[in-house]
Amino acid sequence: MVQPTLLLPLRVEPDGQLARGDAVDSLVQLFKVMAATPAGSWGHARWFGLQEVFAAANPLLHDQQALADALNAALRGLEVRWARVHSVTTAPDRAQGERHFRITLMIEGGRVEHTRIAV
Repeated sequence: MVQPTLLLPLRVEPDGQLARGDAVDSLVQLFKVMAATPAGSWGHARWFGLQEVFAAANPLLHDQQALADALNAALRGLEVRWARVHSVTTAPDRAQGERHFRITLMIEGGRVEHTRIAV
């Protein structure tokens, strides 16, 4: 079973502890942060910044294997073993100037989660 993880953005509970929540929701929030972070921003974790990888994704392609590979490399760098990105696909745009991607996650125990992120 996947344990609750730290929520993003980080928040402090009234008791002084960092807020925790659903692990998958936290992972999706982390993906959003990584998609907005330029490469090399974190010297100790060069794989973290994926802004350029998301920007380089060809919007005419449905399957975005390079994005799935980059997100999985980040998960390995974070030592997240309970989830992996099965696929990333281009999703129809919903707002002017935003690009949307659908991410399919494989969660330990055989659970599949679908989510969307905009960049």
